[in-house]
Amino acid sequence: MDYLDPSKERAQTIRLLIGYVLVGVAILIATLILLYQAYGFGLSKDGEVIQNGLVFISSQPSNAQIYLDGKLNKSSTNAKLQLPEGQYKTELKRTGYTSWQRIISVPGGSLQHFDYPRLFPTDLKTTNLKPYETSPSLATQSPDRRWLVVQQTSLPTTFDLYDLADAKNVTQNVTTISLPETLLTSAKTGTHSLKLVEWSTDNRHILLQHDYTVNGTAASEYIMFDRQDPASSLNLTKTLLLTPTKQLTLHDKKFDQYYVYDTEAHTLGTMTIGAAGTVTPLLEQVIAYKSYGKDMVLYVTDKAAPAGQVLSMLYDGGTIYKIREHGLTGPYLIDLAQYSNDWYIVVGASGDNKVYIYKNPQSVRKSSNTAVLVPVQIMRMNAPNKLQFSSNTEFVMIENGTSFVDFDAETDKGYRFTSKYPVDPPATAAAWMDGQRLTYVSGGKVVVYDYDNINDRALSVSSPNYTPFFDREYKNLYTLAPVASGGMILTTTSLLTPADQ
Repeated sequence: MDYLDPSKERAQTIRLLIGYVLVGVAILIATLILLYQAYGFGLSKDGEVIQNGLVFISSQPSNAQIYLDGKLNKSSTNAKLQLPEGQYKTELKRTGYTSWQRIISVPGGSLQHFDYPRLFPTDLKTTNLKPYETSPSLATQSPDRRWLVVQQTSLPTTFDLYDLADAKNVTQNVTTISLPETLLTSAKTGTHSLKLVEWSTDNRHILLQHDYTVNGTAASEYIMFDRQDPASSLNLTKTLLLTPTKQLTLHDKKFDQYYVYDTEAHTLGTMTIGAAGTVTPLLEQVIAYKSYGKDMVLYVTDKAAPAGQVLSMLYDGGTIYKIREHGLTGPYLIDLAQYSNDWYIVVGASGDNKVYIYKNPQSVRKSSNTAVLVPVQIMRMNAPNKLQFSSNTEFVMIENGTSFVDFDAETDKGYRFTSKYPVDPPATAAAWMDGQRLTYVSGGKVVVYDYDNINDRALSVSSPNYTPFFDREYKNLYTLAPVASGGMILTTTSLLTPADQ
């Protein structure tokens, strides 16, 4: 019997050991392969170990073809791509649309999202909606981009209210709304203009400033316009017993709560509808301010400032933190926002030719009131005159004419460029179309481009007196375009091809 033969038993044992070793080696190789794949590693054509990156690419509209370095990828948007580290000339194509292009850098082991690409139709179709005999003095859109309010030029208290939720029936969904005639001072005589201060986040109430003249004397007052129930609109100057030196902005974007700034005393306080005439003091010696939420105010003050300087300070729930000293030459560029649970505080002065971005400076100040705050970015520009966050607060931009500098909070990168599109007057600056694109009127047309000046596109005709309006899904663009007779006409331009509408 073989199992009694010592030599055969040894041979069987050796074969078993070899088998175990081979199985172990196979398991080890498989494990290494899985680990390499799990951590983004792969093999090049030359057999070298390389690390991959994971890239998510989406687009509007979706199902666009993805080209990498000129080669069609098997996936279309929206897609997850595992790519060897390196740079890729990426292009998204879809029939009937201009392509979207960008050089994408893929570091090994990285995870990136490109969920903002937007393709615009090659051929745009614009439809006229309603003519206006002269230029409306006020046209404004609600924060949720559903409601468009256009003042009827023949009547200073009458407006067209457009519901943009149903693009195919916009003209059927327009209603005429009117402020009570007695609400505006001297509404039937003199000259008048209404300008937007800000919308409440309820998308219903609009804080307006009414400028007018009485017997040659200029004056102004604040109106809370209720677009849903115009009869409930209020003359806040009269309701709150405001003196001429008082200026209003919304407190926490609530229609019945206000910040009150005294331009003469340079004080900032708060007031509510229920406490007419009573201002709760908040800050003194305020030169400029920007509020956020219920209890945060970023402001510029000369209180306790060194000679020839002013201070940017942050009021946060009753605690005041020093952010930075500036030169006296304004205008002062200040703003604050929260992105991905981090606070970004932006301060600067046009005369200093610099704007500083700080990340969570409150945390540093809480541990030490004398610690040096180090900015995450210094944005340099000659005499910047505009500062604003994108709608998703990922980007912050400063501008002067066609010169732009912006900062991406997601990647901690800065971008500087000069646009080939000048801003048509009387507008002086661009606006954010959405979270990643800029828009304004140049050469009589709405232009849009990405945050770093690529993928530019001229769209439909528009007057520079008005910001371009987009619906909630950015499927349609609405503009007030000039006509030969001297008036305006409200138009709509589809940002989808007929096949995708």
